[in-house]
Amino acid sequence: MKRLLILLAFAATFGAEAQVLLIQPGTDDPGELRFNPQFIARNRIASMVGEQSVKRDNRPMLARPEKHVYRFDEQGRTIYANHSFGQPGTGRDTASTLYTFNDQGAVTRRLRNDLSGYFGYDVVRDEQGRPIRETFTRIENLSTNRYELNPGAVTEISDEHFRYETVNDTVWKRVYINSLGLPYREQVHTSDHLGYLRSIEDRYLVNSRRSRITFGYDEKGRLAERIEQPDLAQQRYLRRTWRYDASGNVVEGSLFHDERQINRDEFLYDENGLLKARLTLDIATNNIEVLKFRTERR
Repeated sequence: MKRLLILLAFAATFGAEAQVLLIQPGTDDPGELRFNPQFIARNRIASMVGEQSVKRDNRPMLARPEKHVYRFDEQGRTIYANHSFGQPGTGRDTASTLYTFNDQGAVTRRLRNDLSGYFGYDVVRDEQGRPIRETFTRIENLSTNRYELNPGAVTEISDEHFRYETVNDTVWKRVYINSLGLPYREQVHTSDHLGYLRSIEDRYLVNSRRSRITFGYDEKGRLAERIEQPDLAQQRYLRRTWRYDASGNVVEGSLFHDERQINRDEFLYDENGLLKARLTLDIATNNIEVLKFRTERR
């Protein structure tokens, strides 16, 4: 990967009080970029646009018709994300998500638009901000423009309910309820005595299938390892690792399938701590994908 940095002539300098990217424990896809609202708000960032290129062995760098757009509100929250693959205006392989928040800053709706149409993910939360109901619907679009929603009939696809149980000071449980009002899944969250989340274990009550995600941290309490075991009855897992600079910016991430490394990411920043690029090396092919960002301020 070092030869890549020389090839691209990127100067990676660091020095921000807070970091633009968040690497946190949880069940969300750790490969997706997540932005720190405090950093975004303090630096008055309105949007970030990433454009993709690829470098193959013994070939020049080639731009790809791929773009990733993130827009933020004044509180630094991601309110819109768009991922397009193809020429502008073709609509090919384009997906966007619009986010709605409540007064406490928690997401209450994700409105997704892709080639299959519009879909709503609506979340009802309790007084503690925990989801107690998630509804997934398909929304008919009466507009002739697929990018402008004129809502018509709404079809419910799924409707999940949850309740919560406190086991002890370091363990709590989320119970999933089906349409009959019966529990079918338990998700147990376990922390250590310092408050660091150490594992999330799922158990399906009908067939007893279990899965687990475990988390490890570096000496400064930053997430350094995530191991996902989709089925505890099988000896297979996904492992991700992260490394940080002295300012806490994530500078490297790796993905392993069992013991085999799949790829490695490097993250480059400017002197203000703004993300300049994410470079991903495919270990098998030696191809390098470069997602180069430009930042727009208010």
